[in-house]
Amino acid sequence: MNERRHAQRYELFIPLQVNAGSSHFPETRTAHLRDISTRGLYFIGENAIPPGTHLEVTFSLPPENGRSRAVLVRGSGRALRVDAVPGEQGRLFGIAATIHRFDFVNSEERAA
Repeated sequence: MNERRHAQRYELFIPLQVNAGSSHFPETRTAHLRDISTRGLYFIGENAIPPGTHLEVTFSLPPENGRSRAVLVRGSGRALRVDAVPGEQGRLFGIAATIHRFDFVNSEERAA
């Protein structure tokens, strides 16, 4: 198998909110982020998301290196691939997504 990734991936196991619906009827799902890069991410969830579906994701980076607060990260992109993930907890799916934009939201912007 040839490696097609153009950006370094980093393992990151944190909860993730995924909105994969239309702007009129959003479907927000909770999933778990498995890895991330500047161009995409891979997460595990209970719902399959068809390739090509527009996604909005939100997650919180925990405080570290002198930061007293978590940093909220929002991103938008498209689902690229869905994989069935064998597991003991029922049916799970791995979703690979390309991310077109990441926004970092500080605490003042969240309060507004």
